[in-house]
Formats: sequence, C-alpha cells, structure tokens
Amino acid sequence: MKDNIVSILNKYMPEAFEAPDKKTLLSVNEKYIGLLESELLSSNDPEYASLIQNIFKAMMELAVRHEKISELSLTHSPLSAMEKAENRKVQEIIDNNLLTYHFQPIISVNTAKIFAYEALMRPKGITGITPFHILKYATMSDRLPEIEKLTFINVLSFIRENPTLFGDRQIFINSIPRVAMDDEGRAMKELLLASLPQKIVVEMTESSEFSEEELNDIKKRYKLLDVPIAIDDYGSGYSNINNLLRYTPNFVKIDRSLLSGIQGSPNKKHFVREIVDFCHTNGILALAEGVETVEELRTVILLGVDLIQGFYTARPAAEVLQTLPSNIRSEINAFRKEREEGRQMKLYDAQSGENIILDRFAEEGYNLVRIGSDYQSGTVTLTGSAPDDQFIHVEISDGFSGHLILNGASLKNSVGNPCIEIGSGCDLTIELIKANHFTDGGIRVPENSMLRFKGYGSLDIVLGNGDYFGIGNDLKSTHGNLYFEQDGTISISAESYSGVLIGSGRGGKISMLRGKYLLQAKGSMNICVGAVDGDTEIEIHGCDFESNTSGALSITAGSVTGNSNIHCIFSSLKCKSDSMLSVAFGSMHKGSSIIFMESVHTDLSLNADSLTVFGSMNETSDIRLERSSVFVNASGTNALVFGGISGDTTLSISDIDINIKLNSEFDTCVIAPPDNISLAGGKYNIMINNNEYDRI
Repeated sequence: MKDNIVSILNKYMPEAFEAPDKKTLLSVNEKYIGLLESELLSSNDPEYASLIQNIFKAMMELAVRHEKISELSLTHSPLSAMEKAENRKVQEIIDNNLLTYHFQPIISVNTAKIFAYEALMRPKGITGITPFHILKYATMSDRLPEIEKLTFINVLSFIRENPTLFGDRQIFINSIPRVAMDDEGRAMKELLLASLPQKIVVEMTESSEFSEEELNDIKKRYKLLDVPIAIDDYGSGYSNINNLLRYTPNFVKIDRSLLSGIQGSPNKKHFVREIVDFCHTNGILALAEGVETVEELRTVILLGVDLIQGFYTARPAAEVLQTLPSNIRSEINAFRKEREEGRQMKLYDAQSGENIILDRFAEEGYNLVRIGSDYQSGTVTLTGSAPDDQFIHVEISDGFSGHLILNGASLKNSVGNPCIEIGSGCDLTIELIKANHFTDGGIRVPENSMLRFKGYGSLDIVLGNGDYFGIGNDLKSTHGNLYFEQDGTISISAESYSGVLIGSGRGGKISMLRGKYLLQAKGSMNICVGAVDGDTEIEIHGCDFESNTSGALSITAGSVTGNSNIHCIFSSLKCKSDSMLSVAFGSMHKGSSIIFMESVHTDLSLNADSLTVFGSMNETSDIRLERSSVFVNASGTNALVFGGISGDTTLSISDIDINIKLNSEFDTCVIAPPDNISLAGGKYNIMINNNEYDRI
C-alpha cells in the first residue's frame, strides 16, 4: 500500500506545485483525492488511514493563503536601532520566503566518501543577516513554525527538482520538534516526506521536556514516513546516555564542544568513547560534528566514529560537492587503517592506592588505564611488563594532583600517541622504580599542567615513525612545566622525521635538576631539549647529559625560531651532532640567546655546513662561561663557537680551561667587537684551521 501512495504522490507533487492559480490547484487535488480515497478504503491500518487523511487536508489547504503573523513592533523598547533594522530584514525574509540552503557533506569513515549532506539555512539576497538572526527574530515574533515549514518545503522541493545532485545520499534537515506547526504545515511536511522515503534524515536536538506520549507520537510519525532520526548537538547540555534510549535514533551527532581540542583532553576522549560504544551497541551511527583540524579528525576516527562533518573535511556550499579532495580521502583512509591495526579501547578506572599488575591486566583485555576519574588526588602504581604486542597506555584526568609510580612498567601506544596522556590542570609526580620502558610514544604535558620526575629507577622511551615528541607536547603546542628530579637515567631515542625529545613545538620551561640523560635523534629536524618555534627556558643542574643527533637540522638545547634562555651548572655535557645546520646550546634562526654555564664540563663535537656551539646563529647572543672546562671540536663552512654571523654577541669568560678545535671559512671562533669580549683568568688552547692561538 505504501508503494501505491508514494507513486500517487510522485505524480501529484509536480502538478500541485506548478499550478498557476487556486482553481487549477483545486482541480489537481480533486483528481488525486479520488486515487487516495481508493487506497484509504482498501486499508485496514488506522495509522495509514490517518496519514492519508492528513494528506487530504494538505491538498485542500495548499491553495488557502495564510494570514500573516503580526510583525513585531519596531518600536519595542528592548530593541536597539540595529536590532530593529535586523528584525525588518528577517520579517522580509520570512514574508517573501527569501531562504536558500547550502549543503555540507557528511563523510563516511569506512569509505572516505560523501555519505550524506546537511542542508543549512542561508538568507537569499539580504546582507548582514545570519541564521542566528533569523531564528532570534522569528522566535521573538512567534514565526518559528513558518521557518520550520519553509525549511522542509524549500529543501524537499529542491531535492525533488535536482535528484541527480544527490544520488543515493541522504539529506539531513534540522527540525524544531517543539514548534507547534499548524495542521496545514504539518500535513504539507508529511506529504513531502512521504514522497521521498529514506531520503531525508530529520535532526532533532535532544530534549528531556518531551513527555513519553509526545516523543512516541514523533517517532511513530517518522517511522511511518520512513524517515530516520538524528539527535543533534549531543553532549552540549544535559545530555545523558539513558536519554538516548527514549529516542532510539538512527544517528547521534556529537557536539563540537566535545571535539574541540579533543586530541589533548583525556576527559573528552573518555566521554566521546562512551558515546561511540553506546551507539555501536545499540545499532546507531556516531557522527562527529564540527571537526576543524587534522588532529581532531585523527582522534575521533581512532575513537571509532562512523561519520565526520566539519570545516576540515568540507565546508557548506551552495554548489553540492560531489567528491572529496584526494588529500582528505588519504588522511581518512590512513587514520582508519591506524584504527583497524590498533584495537578497540577497553578502559580500566584505577582507584587511588591501587597497584596494577600489567601482565594480568593485559590478560583481561584492558589496554587503557585512567587515573583520577572520580578523585583528584592519590597514588596509583603500575608494576611489571605486559606482552610485547599489547597496547597499554595511561590517561590522567583533568585536575588530578598526585603520584604515579612506575615499577618496572612497560607501556605502548600507537605511533604519534603518548603512552601517558596528562589532562588539563594537573600536577603529577612520576616516581621511577626499576627499569621502565615506553614504545612509540612518550608523555604529553599540556600547557597548564606540571610534571615532576623522582626516584632511582630509569625510563627508556623509543619513539615511533612520524613527527614525534618524547616528554612535553606536540609540535603545534606549548608544554607545561617539566621538573626532572630523579636520580636514575632517562633515555629517549627517535629515528624519524621531525620532533623534540624533551619539550614541544611552542616551548615552555624545563628544569633538569639531577639525573642522567641519554638523548638520540636522527631525522630531518631534531631538538633534544627545547622548542621548534617558541621560546624556551632550560635549566640543567647537577646532571650527566649526553646527546647524539644527525639530520638536516639539529639542536642540543634551545629553539629553532624562538628565544632561548639556558643555564647549566654543576653538570657534565657531552654532545655530538652531524647535520647540515647545527646549534649545541642556543637558537637557530630568529631567536636571541642567553647562555650561562658555570662549573660544568663540556665535550662538544659538531659537524655541519653552518653551526654555532653557544648562542644564536642570527640574533643577539649573551654568553657567560665561568669556572668550567670546555672542549669543542667543530667543523663547517660557516662554523663559529660563540654567537653567529649576524646579531650582536657579548662574551664573558672567567676561570675557564678551554680547548677549541675549529675548521671553518672564518679564522675566528667569535664575530664580535673587542669591547664585547671579556676574558678573566683560565687556560686557552685554541686551534682554528690548524693555526694555534692562546687567546680568543
């Protein structure tokens, strides 16, 4: 029977909407009412009978003009002059149906192709008015039912007139279900929907205000019309999982507020993962709405969403996009493959005071430990090793202040993701006991959090293939305060593309106050300690520090394009670099440098086309060396020991035993006027291009 109704409607709709006058329309109605009456008489289903009766009413009332809803008084006192002008424009838009629609693609993660579109309202030919203005003034003037009616009539008519633009893809339309549309409007809407079965998805914002009777009526009507339902903006307000059971939707659109910066928020990841798991358990497709960056795209795909919508993948446009750009398809496919090669997350909420035995934990299928989900202070211990192929990593909830003890623990995550993800506003102390090992990821410390290391154990981090960070944050972010106060060894190695072993892209404060460090990086851009394009403040105090770098660009401690402030005291520094561009301690390109070394022993070997050992290659350098022994072996076309070719260099040396061997086009180890160089005491053994000097 339903097929017969659809066939009749498909013939009726073009004739009805193209009728030039009321008389012609009534004639068309009379013609098709007879056909529908036959269907009604043959139907024993009261729900279908009710549907046909509503269609009858829509046909008869289609020719009847509505009385306009009274325009909001333009002299209403709360409105400013600007608001009155905006209101006039909105009333004109509604009066004359000056609405058009842009279509934003919704992408399938499984195919990396366009799955559907959302129709988004836009004013036509009216400047200075946005959808927000339309809804605002329509609400004030009680004209939301007209907006609802116009939206469905306009969009559905456009779809019927342009079937080849959409193919078999569905169209998502925003609905305001609590708006009391009049009987004529409701009947017209249902008439149009009935003519396009399974083509339209109606989006509704979750609301607990619906009574069960109201909600059941909505669900029944849409089910009868073969219209799937989507819950919009889920997670933006009082949303809860249980409320979804009342709606039993086909789609859940996860709100942008949960996705913004999700790659750096364990709490958001946890909430989104729970939503996705619930959807999949109940046969619902999970849609991530408002994805704006590649980091957000990657994270939501790894969390298991089915569909993606957002500016990053495709913006709304009047012209219906048919194919995604190849680079977006490639990224989606790569992230989906990463998810498939990884695993579904099985979360374990650790309790304060708990000692988690990792091999037993792995046997039970867990791969994610979350700390601080329902408490903000305490201590958790991770003990022992999991199997080599078992992915186990840790998330620290936002606001946690406490201790994590690593007792011979092995952690692993997918490449590019940290083994320990620290949330926002945390103050975490990691105590190292025995030998601990991380594979393919390190520790993320967001800008407003703090991390301290203590203990006599060691930590070995081997980073995976890709842009990397060890302890700190990614290359687009600032890291929180890092304090290394452990007595054991921290070893970090990367043989990949670009990254920072300790630090981040945008910099921050790093205090290495004791312990031993073995840092090794091979790639196109390597920073052992510091930043890429931000300012960095580094303190190395009482440490045994050793680094080895090779690649296009290498920095032992400092910044590529930011300012560097480095203080080393009571430490042993052994550094080796073989690169095209190299700085041992200081800044590479734009940043200035302040270097202060006292009571240190250095053994520095650098080989690069352009290099400087201490200071900035291109900006101001302020260098002080006191009571230290300095051994430098440097070689390069443009090689200096102190400061750079450009930028003012100030050098102060006192009580230094200094040994320099330099091969360079320059016949000096520093380019600076004599007044900028201060020497007091010490021993000097300097050889530049096989020429010996006893002074700088």
